[in-house]
Amino acid sequence: AKEAIELHQRGVRLRHLGHLERLPKQLKQAINWALKLTKNNNGMTLNLAFDYGGRLEILDAVRSIITKGISPQDVDEKLFSNYLYTAGLPDVDLVIRTGGELRISNFLLWQSAYSEYYFTEVLWPDFNAKEAEEALIAYSQRQRRFGGL
Repeated sequence: AKEAIELHQRGVRLRHLGHLERLPKQLKQAINWALKLTKNNNGMTLNLAFDYGGRLEILDAVRSIITKGISPQDVDEKLFSNYLYTAGLPDVDLVIRTGGELRISNFLLWQSAYSEYYFTEVLWPDFNAKEAEEALIAYSQRQRRFGGL
């Protein structure tokens, strides 16, 4: 709650990616409270991912499209993106993997299709501002081609 209030004071909008139903009651209530508190903020958007999986997100999007009766001919990337948990947000530019992990771990599969990856041995609890700056410097030196040659 203390963190949510501080984020709210800074104009940060919180969004939840995933499902809340299976979370413990207290955690679910705290998340819903923070989401409601920050819903009208227009600064940075911070996504919280609890009970999230990229494959499940894609399946949820497909199910929603089918339920709405949308014709298969009308489904394109833009429409599909509007049914993802991240609807209305830009795709991911940079994915930072800490702790020496070299996999994407079922995280934002659709949204990270053209992301740049930064891998570091530093564990998440130790990933500080200096580490973030190194990742951003490495990212800024890349030439992005978005699937092109």
